[in-house]
Amino acid sequence: MTAQPTSNRTRSASFLHATLWIVFVVDITSAFTAQRPVSSSSSNRSNMPVYISLPKNLPNSKTPPTRTTNHHLQLSPSGIDTLPEIVQASVFVGSYGILGASTIVGVQTLDVASATLGLERWRKSFVEGYVPLLLGSLYGLAGVSHFGNAEAFTAIYPPVGTWGLWYLPGTAGFHVAWTGLVELFGGMGLLWGFGSRLLLDEEEDDDGLVGKLIQPLSALLLFVLTVAVTPANIYMFTHGATM
Repeated sequence: MTAQPTSNRTRSASFLHATLWIVFVVDITSAFTAQRPVSSSSSNRSNMPVYISLPKNLPNSKTPPTRTTNHHLQLSPSGIDTLPEIVQASVFVGSYGILGASTIVGVQTLDVASATLGLERWRKSFVEGYVPLLLGSLYGLAGVSHFGNAEAFTAIYPPVGTWGLWYLPGTAGFHVAWTGLVELFGGMGLLWGFGSRLLLDEEEDDDGLVGKLIQPLSALLLFVLTVAVTPANIYMFTHGATM
């Protein structure tokens, strides 16, 4: 008995499944490690990092200085940003390792559980059919937000020297822009694939341009992008940054 060939959508589903798991883990982690404002009257405020907002226009510019926003003193809940850089670097690398291991274990556990409970066909249908709609919408909206609310995403971009090892070339604005474009076009590709699945039969869809190229490429791009932007989520955890 020969094995059935793996369809293009099944290959896409593996990336989508892993991407969905990573998004779930990092969003839950970010939710529980959000930065909390600390009263300026606290007796320990001298040990807290202070975030200062500077006017956009310099005093010697022709236009008057813009009004600045007063920021409360902020304290990173994890306290990792107060540790030696070698420890911070270890936490950064360890976070990637834990995320990768949990993704592999989580996806495999769902596969085994689905087969054991007789839900494998339903899970496959859900991942191949509706996850593209879910993630396509999520990443598409996120991509638009990168341009509509760029300051929020810039705020969680790690500054140069963070963890003692973050020296990526390019400004925060540049990285917010290109990741936004990838999210936008990747999300559109997944949504296009979802629409194609509804309109065409499975064999015709899998052999077409969308099934063979657009959806698999979109799924791969968003998976790689999710891994690439994870440092922003780790920065939120280690330094208490918020959007």
